[in-house]
This record gives sequence, structure tokens and C-alpha cells, in this order.
Amino acid sequence: MVKVTLVHSEWCHFCPTAKELWRELKEKYDFEYEEVELDTPEGKELAKKFKIRSIPTTIIDDKVVFVGVPDREKASHVVVV
Repeated sequence: MVKVTLVHSEWCHFCPTAKELWRELKEKYDFEYEEVELDTPEGKELAKKFKIRSIPTTIIDDKVVFVGVPDREKASHVVVV
């Protein structure tokens, strides 16, 4: 099963749009989904591991796939595969 992790922050103006997109896709498709706040220990660990410099960042199956708000169609294709 595909695992999607969205690294976000409360102060980010684009993050709510990315959250909404992934939550809607989660309702439609079967994949694992997790949101991680950047300013938490887990978020800081992910930022270091994946060299995250911008948010929102979407990690899929242990690989950074999208930086910023993903295109809905491209995001859909990634979780359907």
C-alpha cells in the first residue's frame, strides 16, 4: 500500500490547500496518509532526512515526490498505482 506523508506547518499559507487535496484523495483512494507538523521532533527529523527546504512537502513511500501543492491529477496517479 502506498504511504503518503505531508510535511506542513501552521504558519504556511499553502499547507491548508495541500492538506485538503490529500484528505479528499484519501476518501477516494486506498492509501496510508499522515500529516506531520514541521516544528515537531518527527517533522524536524523528516526535514533533516529528506533535506526539506520548502513546505508543504509530500513524501511518498520514503521519497520526496511533491514540493508545494501538488497537481490533483498527478497526485491521483501516484496513489492509484
